[in-house]
Amino acid sequence: MQSKWMMKNIRTDYGALSRALNLPEEIARCLVNRCPGTLEEMKAYLHPSLSDLHDPGLMKDMDKAVDLILTALEEEKRIRLVGDFDIDGSMSIYIALSALREVDALVDYEIPDRVKDGYGINKDMVEKAKEEGINLLITFDNGISAFEAVQHAKDLGMDIIVTDHHDIPYVMEGEKKRQVLPPADAVVNPKQEGCPYPYKGLCGAVVAFKLITKLYEVMGMDEDVIERYLPYAAIATVGDIMDLTGENRIIVKHGLSLLKNIQNEGLLALAEAADLSLKEVSTYSIGFVLGPCFNAAGRLATARKSVELLFSEGEEAKRLATELYQLNQKRKAMTEEGIVLAEDMIRTHGYQEDHVMVLHLEDVHESLAGIIAGRVKERYYRPAIVLTTTENGLKGSARSIEEYNIFEGLSSVKEHLKKFGGHPMAAGLTIEEEHLNSLRESLNRNSELSEEDLLPKVRIDARLSPGKITESFVNALDALEPFGKENPKPVFAEKGLTISQMYFLGQNKDHLKFLFQSENSLVEGIYFYGVKKLEDYYREVHGMEAERLDLLLKDKKVDLLFYPDLNTYNGITRVQMKILDLRIS
Repeated sequence: MQSKWMMKNIRTDYGALSRALNLPEEIARCLVNRCPGTLEEMKAYLHPSLSDLHDPGLMKDMDKAVDLILTALEEEKRIRLVGDFDIDGSMSIYIALSALREVDALVDYEIPDRVKDGYGINKDMVEKAKEEGINLLITFDNGISAFEAVQHAKDLGMDIIVTDHHDIPYVMEGEKKRQVLPPADAVVNPKQEGCPYPYKGLCGAVVAFKLITKLYEVMGMDEDVIERYLPYAAIATVGDIMDLTGENRIIVKHGLSLLKNIQNEGLLALAEAADLSLKEVSTYSIGFVLGPCFNAAGRLATARKSVELLFSEGEEAKRLATELYQLNQKRKAMTEEGIVLAEDMIRTHGYQEDHVMVLHLEDVHESLAGIIAGRVKERYYRPAIVLTTTENGLKGSARSIEEYNIFEGLSSVKEHLKKFGGHPMAAGLTIEEEHLNSLRESLNRNSELSEEDLLPKVRIDARLSPGKITESFVNALDALEPFGKENPKPVFAEKGLTISQMYFLGQNKDHLKFLFQSENSLVEGIYFYGVKKLEDYYREVHGMEAERLDLLLKDKKVDLLFYPDLNTYNGITRVQMKILDLRIS
């Protein structure tokens, strides 16, 4: 599918900004696109400082939560932590459990089973805790909507702290929303009304980190809390796909730096199993290598394995790391099988014409529905819902595009749903099978998406002549890291480059390497899976089959979207362009 190229164009004096920040003008443009503030704000963006982390005490109910924990410690009460089955939940539990063990708390933890228990703390888990003599429950990365479970804990005479980062449930009173909180003894969530904490976009593990930081501060033992626990908060921030802005940028920048020298044997073993060096860790390696291994445990086995790995040593660490890595390999294979089924269903039923795709993949593991929906959404650039068969009806996940609020879309057809929840870009839902076709028809009938909306958009940061790409230019781009959500890698563009030479690469000859004539020099470009992309381009745009790309493209002028990079081979480093998209000029 061809994308629409859009140039970002914020007006300012880029020459002056370039000189003030000692950055190439093109990189200054990238910075303004990400941080369109004052010069001082831009400097803070380029050089995030730990001194700018916000005081945990600013969070509403933080003091109450710390007092409850201190009382439990003094009176030797039993504490149980309740997490979630994803990477954020695992890191939250590790941070809190490790820190509480350090102060000799009588503490253990529980993580719900994704299929058997569903998301978050529930009444059965509360009953079990009471039977086992637990006095204080603390939730991490869940609990903000667990009204019945929290009330049940109170009815049974237990203390309960809810720490969470998810949106607060609300009821409508006329045209106004009123937040509704669970009846916990303390609710620590920066998104709640009346909470003065400045940055609202934290993940659950960072909320846990803030709680432990405040606890240790009160206990007078906070000297090394950042060094010990910030790396795990950073892993969760990236793995849970939080915005890499504001405080999150500080956490990830410094957390990744600390991670390069971490001594956690379980984490080191997982990196080794994945053929990764933590000395070179990046947001990419967390988001696409380590993170999926942690999440695979919660999808296909139990998330307890993720927590156990972080506490393990020696041969046990190697065993658990291998198990998590293999679970993720299995998850990837199952995902690919599911995507093939989805593609077959789309072609067979003509769903590619729908504005909102609703697919029932009966035999797909329910934990993979969201991943497959995301891949379908990316492939066809339209909202996608993938449902699987469970004991309680059809259960699944939705993933959307910027132009369509999937939560509002589902709200408009709630008569067809048993339950649902989510936000504009993602949602979960359960329906009875007999409502499947009605759901599909209603969503598409209500859709106001235009053909323009269904075109993927690529936002270009700046034009960049390949002749300006030097090793120092590429290194200067590092100032914009860490890259991720809301801080993507820059996209550069250039028009009218002449293809001098082209080579087919890879075992299947599906990648392309180009040499482009740029002024008086040749510049290298690599286009991964370029053969398939260009065949699609010729078919969609020119209405022809591209049987001989080498002949079709010889001496052609092309327009490029790319990211500058360095390629080191046999000890020689060269600049190259990683091509993102290519069109005939």
